[in-house]
Amino acid sequence: MSGSDLAHADAASAMHVRVLGPDGGGPSVAELRRLFRGQRMSAIRRSRLEQSGRILALCGTKVVGLAAYERSDRDVRVVEVGMDLESPCGGEGISNGLLDALELACLASGARRLVLLPRALFPAAVLIRRGYTAIANGGAGSWFEKRFV
Repeated sequence: MSGSDLAHADAASAMHVRVLGPDGGGPSVAELRRLFRGQRMSAIRRSRLEQSGRILALCGTKVVGLAAYERSDRDVRVVEVGMDLESPCGGEGISNGLLDALELACLASGARRLVLLPRALFPAAVLIRRGYTAIANGGAGSWFEKRFV
């Protein structure tokens, strides 16, 4: 097996996450375009991303996922999710890494409910396997939640 084959085979294990606060640096405009491919990133939307807590998923050194969230006393609300589905780490790996970190952030903050707002898009199969339930289905999209006791 050549060095490049080994690096490709090991790409999934190179997936890791980093938590950023509102005052921390974030992805570049080019990275945001890649993570939110096909979506409009208005100045208001970019500002909301910058002011939220953020979790970055990295495949090696490349940013491949971003989840922006806001905390309240009772819950953590995930307001945006962007993923590079063409990454060698794969969409399910990125989804699981972000969800692991979000669930941990929820529990660490003392919140007992993690809410995924309509712009927080994860594959439905991943959410169902992880115990999320739909709490609202509407024209604006579906909200999902996971409760912790």
